[in-house]
Amino acid sequence: MGIGKFSDDPLAWGHGGQTAGFETLFVVYPQHQTYVVLLTNSASCSTFSFLNYIKASPNLLPEPLSLFMENHPTFPLAEPDYTNKRPRDLGPFTTALSALSAARISELDGLILGKTIPELQVLMDNGELTAEVLTTYYLSRIQQIDIDHLNSVMELNPEALAIARALDAERAGGAVRGPMHGIPVLIKDNIATGDQMHTTAGAFALRDWRANRDAFLVQQLRAAGAVILGKANLSEWANYTDPSMPSGFSTLGGQTRHPYGPFDPLGSSTGSAVAVAANLTTVSVGTETQGSILMPASSNGIVGLKTSRGLVSRDYIIPLVDWMDVPGPMGRTVTDVAILLSAMTGVDDNDAATADAADLAGVDFGQFATAGAAAGKRVGLFVTADETVEQIIQQYQLADDVAEQQRQAYAEMNAAWRALGEQFTALGMAVVEIDSREMTVTPSPVEALEYGFADSVNRFLANLGSNAPLATLAEVAAINSEDAANRVPYGQGYITGSVNTAITAEQYAAIVENNQQTAAHSLRHLFDTYQLDGLIVGQDQSYAAAGFPAITVPNGLSDNGQPSGLTIIGDFLGEPNLIAIAYAYEQGVQGRVEPDLDKTLAEIEAVLTGK
Repeated sequence: MGIGKFSDDPLAWGHGGQTAGFETLFVVYPQHQTYVVLLTNSASCSTFSFLNYIKASPNLLPEPLSLFMENHPTFPLAEPDYTNKRPRDLGPFTTALSALSAARISELDGLILGKTIPELQVLMDNGELTAEVLTTYYLSRIQQIDIDHLNSVMELNPEALAIARALDAERAGGAVRGPMHGIPVLIKDNIATGDQMHTTAGAFALRDWRANRDAFLVQQLRAAGAVILGKANLSEWANYTDPSMPSGFSTLGGQTRHPYGPFDPLGSSTGSAVAVAANLTTVSVGTETQGSILMPASSNGIVGLKTSRGLVSRDYIIPLVDWMDVPGPMGRTVTDVAILLSAMTGVDDNDAATADAADLAGVDFGQFATAGAAAGKRVGLFVTADETVEQIIQQYQLADDVAEQQRQAYAEMNAAWRALGEQFTALGMAVVEIDSREMTVTPSPVEALEYGFADSVNRFLANLGSNAPLATLAEVAAINSEDAANRVPYGQGYITGSVNTAITAEQYAAIVENNQQTAAHSLRHLFDTYQLDGLIVGQDQSYAAAGFPAITVPNGLSDNGQPSGLTIIGDFLGEPNLIAIAYAYEQGVQGRVEPDLDKTLAEIEAVLTGK
């Protein structure tokens, strides 16, 4: 929600996505706390028609209208009454944390908060900071801010301080591996680490599983000198457990909460986003099927990059739908995201798709997050031609007065898009207007998710061999059913639906081919026809099925204090151009605002204590 925010008038809107069977469009009247949701199986001009019809006719909406269900939860959410939340273990860090005085924490606040990776590297190079102190500082913040409050961190790496000390010793000896040397990273808990931590996707059935090796991307991060700080909480099974499960909840991790206030933190890479936003880590790694990096990044006021399929290996990641899943970097700035991405890439024999991105393996993406890198880039955005508006009016047979309101509403929306385009023009880019009739086609994910979830998980488990904790998703469902109230407190409708799907393997293969080809053809047409380097979108997730990259960049706070972000789609393996465009926009807009954590924590405490 809030991927696009174009003006401060009563209508703010954004695309939700990954709602089973539908594309989800939220329309918000903040001053009335009034919301409406449109569920549609594709992006189309009729979506814009709906938006403008509502904008032109606000008297049609009751006040207040529920968000997308009759009893939509009020944030921040308390956790259900259940027993299987994993305790966070600070035992390995007791000595280090006890030595950190309040005065020292205050001093470190001034030294560390808001710093980018290059700025932290300067501090470590000149002796003002060490990786051990930086890691201890984050552990202290997790202890004070996160545990049983924001709940963004699932599990802490008991070896984190030892890793940091070893990296400090390397630096003292004159060996610095690169920009990630000594930088703490949180890893989403569906990405395997071959250490003392578990890899669970938040699920009770995987609560005791430890992988026998690192995922390839984790190997790359360790080689680059990153400190693996811990595992981030997530929406369980990548937000595909049950329709009623709120974003950011997992049975093992509990409920992740928004650092900016009483808002939906969105998912499924919820913990990865919240931890970065709340300065509990420098950067984090998330995964996305359709919206699971960009949505929480946008909602929590950070930068999130959904990478091109194959740029970062999908090896040893618990899947939702393996052909659409990709990992990606998350950070407070485009610079940090670019640096983290550079450390994650590489050709991996365990993921054949990485061979397609061999030319970008080992590239320093930080070079594109620089002044002037976006000069002359071509950026597309959608406006609605007058003839398209008239076609819509005729299609819906609108009365004369409503039709005129419709024309005015479209004119205002076009003006808002063009004002956004002027920002990019002022930053030295060429803006290309595209009629909304050419909007990309986003295939419905419902059947792909229903069959693909069980299929992907079952093949993942089969490939684990003797290290497999269980054999099938059906076993997961059976284990949950033994004590559903404590193992799946919100139910497991998606899990059982996938296990019992009537879709056949042949039908699924056709669904995958159609989704990939439809989305890729739609985007390829736009990028080739208009010679684009980037495409600005309000509601669109065609990039997911197509395997194209997309990035979200903070563009301010709404009147009620909720962050929003602007989403830009890039060409396949076009991350260099995408990063350059995003960096220029970030520097021009300066849209990130630090959260008021004292206020938010007080709101959370009031919910937890019933006061």
